[in-house]
This record gives sequence, C-alpha cells and structure tokens, in this order.
Amino acid sequence: MRRPKYPLILAAGGLVLFIPLLVGVWHDATWVQALDHAIVAQVTAYRPEWLTELMLAVTNCGNPLVIVGLGLVIAAVLFYYRKKRYAVFAALSIVGMSGVNHLIKQVVHRLRPFIADPTITPLTRIGGYSFPSGHASGTVLLWGTVILLAVTLVDPGHRRRGLIALSVVMIGLTGISRIYVQVHYPTDVLAGQSSALVGLMLLWWLMWPWLTRVTPTGWVPRRQ
Repeated sequence: MRRPKYPLILAAGGLVLFIPLLVGVWHDATWVQALDHAIVAQVTAYRPEWLTELMLAVTNCGNPLVIVGLGLVIAAVLFYYRKKRYAVFAALSIVGMSGVNHLIKQVVHRLRPFIADPTITPLTRIGGYSFPSGHASGTVLLWGTVILLAVTLVDPGHRRRGLIALSVVMIGLTGISRIYVQVHYPTDVLAGQSSALVGLMLLWWLMWPWLTRVTPTGWVPRRQ
C-alpha cells in the first residue's frame, strides 16, 4: 500500500525546527537567550490569580503519569471496541515514545530556569533537566494521537471537530503553562513539541499499512 506523504512532511518540519534549537541550546547561542528572554517577558507580564490557577491546572494535566495514564485508557478503549491495531499504535505513540524525551534530556543537561537563575521563583517545583520539555512532548504525543484517531475513526461532524479543537487547545495551553510557571524556557517547549511531532508522524507513517487496508474507493481503517 502506498503510504501518504503528509506524515513525512510534518516530520521533516518538526526536524527543521528541532535541530536548530538543539544546536543553539547546546552551544548556548545568543539568539536562544534572546528568544527565551523575549517570550518569557511577554508570558509572565500578566499573572492574576485566576490565570495562575488555570495555568497550574493545565500544566498538571501534562504530568508524565497523567499522560501515560490517559494513553493507557485510550488504548484500552480502542481494544474494547475491537480496534486492536489502533490500540497498539496509541500505546506505542503515547507511552513508548515518551522515553525519547528523557534520553535527550540526559544528553543535553540544560538546567531549569530557576536553577540557572536563583532570582526566579517558579510557581511549581520539578526536578530533572530542562531541555526538551517533557510536558510539551507528552502533550503532543497524547493529543496528537487523539487528532490522528479522530480523523481516522470518527465520522465527520461535531464530535470529530470537537476532539481536534480540544487537542489543539491542550497542546497550546500546556506549552504556554510551562513558560508561565517558569520551569521551562520557551525553547524547551518548542523543542519538546517539535521532537514529539517528528516521532509521532514517523510512527504513523511506518504503521500506516498495518492500520489500514485498500478498498475500491480508497483506504479504510482495519477493523481488528
């Protein structure tokens, strides 16, 4: 079966964004510092109590345990409804791919903002290294998988549009929340999102023939 081209195009776009970020952070480039400073100044300029509570709630939804838990729930639901191949894809994309982010962190060893600059007071505490953001990466893997499943398995209509809209909002808000609570630099967030996009799209492209079958009218999802 001929695979679609869009996963490779999106993966290439993610790689084009991730590689300069990786090189820039690795060499402590001045443009990385300037970009981080400019975005942080804008995101943290207005922090009323209600917005802080919202950002803390959103950022907690991106915790690794929450992401993995939701991933397993999605896989279990798909398995229950006899979408076993898509259950395997969801488990691999959300749970399996999450380990890649940890490996990159251990190589880069970028300190978190509040450790590099003790004058920064984060709104939440977290250990480990900063680059790339695990919350941003995990959120793209989770909600990106939801988007792919919605487009593939859900009939066109309000439910599909609702799932896609919710997914886009959660990806965006989670990334902003990590900057807002000052536990990540903006470049950490962008790197987490872009690296997750690369992994997700490559996995989708590789598994495509296993997930779909050809009919006279085109490809359709496999039932089992």
